Amino acid sequence: MPMNRGYGVDMKINSSLFFVVVFLLICTPTFGQTMPQGADPKIWAEALKIHRKAIIVDGHNDIPSPLTDDDLDLATNTAGMIHATDGTPYHTDLARFKASGITGEFFSIYVGGDTWKAGHAMQRAMDMIDSSYREAERHPDQLMMCTTAAEIRQAKKLNKVCVLMGIEGGYAIENSLHALRNFYRLGIRYMTLTHNVSHDWADAHAGEVKNNGLSDFGKEVVREMNRLGMLIDIAHVSVKVMNDVLDVTKAPIIASHSSARAIQDHTRNVPDEVLKRVAQNGGVIMVNFYPGFLDARTNNEENARTAKLKPQMDALAKRFENDPKGLGEAQRKLLAENPIYIADYKRIVDHIDHIKKVAGIDYVGLGSDFDGVPYLPSGMNGMEDLALVTYEMYRRGYTEPEIRKVLGENFLRAFAQAEKVAGNRQISGQGSLVRIKK
Repeated sequence: MPMNRGYGVDMKINSSLFFVVVFLLICTPTFGQTMPQGADPKIWAEALKIHRKAIIVDGHNDIPSPLTDDDLDLATNTAGMIHATDGTPYHTDLARFKASGITGEFFSIYVGGDTWKAGHAMQRAMDMIDSSYREAERHPDQLMMCTTAAEIRQAKKLNKVCVLMGIEGGYAIENSLHALRNFYRLGIRYMTLTHNVSHDWADAHAGEVKNNGLSDFGKEVVREMNRLGMLIDIAHVSVKVMNDVLDVTKAPIIASHSSARAIQDHTRNVPDEVLKRVAQNGGVIMVNFYPGFLDARTNNEENARTAKLKPQMDALAKRFENDPKGLGEAQRKLLAENPIYIADYKRIVDHIDHIKKVAGIDYVGLGSDFDGVPYLPSGMNGMEDLALVTYEMYRRGYTEPEIRKVLGENFLRAFAQAEKVAGNRQISGQGSLVRIKK
C-alpha cells in the first residue's frame, strides 16, 4: 500500500534553499513525482537533474493486454482505474509516461501457456502487435515505434517515448523459425523463451521439466535470434535454460524483468552464478519491481493470503462469471480488507546493489513489469514514480554515470552489440530451416 508522500522538509533548512528546491520541482514538468517524505531536498533535486538528462529504458510493460482486450487509449487518465480482469490498478498512460521520464518502453507481447494450450498463441501475439502499432499511430506526437538502439537515442532528442516490442513466451512462434523471422520483421526485438509453463523446446522456472533445459531445437532458436539481432530473454526460464542459452549465444542476453535470487529466493529471480555469466556475456539483468520478487516477507504473506482467500475468490469468480468488471472490483475490495506487508521502493535498489556487487555496474537495468503485477512497492503508484529509484541510488552514493548506466545505457550497449553480432545477416536469406523433432 503506497505510503503518504509530501515534501517532508526539515524546518531548519534555509528558506532560500527550500525555494530553490520547490522551484526545481515546479519547473520540471517532465516529472510529476513529488519528493518522498523524509527525503533530503538537495539530494532529491540533484537526483531529478540526473533523471531528467538520462535515457531511461524499461524492459517490460504489460499494457498491450488492455490495449488489445479493452481498447484502452493511453490518452485516458488511468490513475485510480483498475484492470477489468483482476481489479489491479493501472500503472501506465501518456501523462504518466511524461512524468516518468522513460524514453524506451518495451511493450510485452504476452502469450501465456494457457493460450498456447488453447491453440492460438501466434494469433494472440499478432493481435497484440497490431494493438501496439495502433496506439503509437493514435499518438504520433508522443509515441514512436522503434526497433534499434539508435532510434531510442533519437527519441530522447525528439522528446518522444519509443515503443519497442518483446514477445513474452516462446509459445508464440509455434515451433517455427519462419514465424520467428516474421516476428522480427514486425518489430519484435526480444523474446522471453517461456512464460510459466514449459513447452516443446524450453523449460520454465517452475513446474514440469520437459527438456532438461533447452532442446536441440531450442538451441537453434537461440542461434537464429543471434542471426537476426533479436535479444534472448531469460526471464521466466529454468536455471538450466539460463546456462544453456549462455553456452550457445554469441550476443548479449537480457533478463527483461527478473531480480536477484540471493536477495529474494524466488524461482523467477537469477542466481549469482548466472549473474556472473551474464556479466561475462555482456548482458543485462533488468530488475523487476514486483514486491513478491523483491522481498521474502511480502512473498510469504501474499502466498498465505492467497491460500486463505481461495474459497472466497472462487465464490466471487462464480458469482461474477459474466461480469469481469464486477469481479475485478469485488476482488480488489476483498484484498483491501486483508492487507499484507508490501516492501517499499528501496528494495528495488537493494537488488541493484547486489547485482552491481556480483556482476558489476555495467550489467544491471530496470524491468518494471508495469501493468503486469498486482501492486508496486510502497511509495510507488505507477510509472510516474520512477524517479524514486534514481533518488535512492543517488542517496546511496551512486555516481551520475553509474545511475545513467542502470537507467538505460547498459541496455543500449547490449542492444547495440546484439545488432552488431547480427550485422547484415538478418537480411541475407540464410535463415535456418531446422524443424523441431517430436
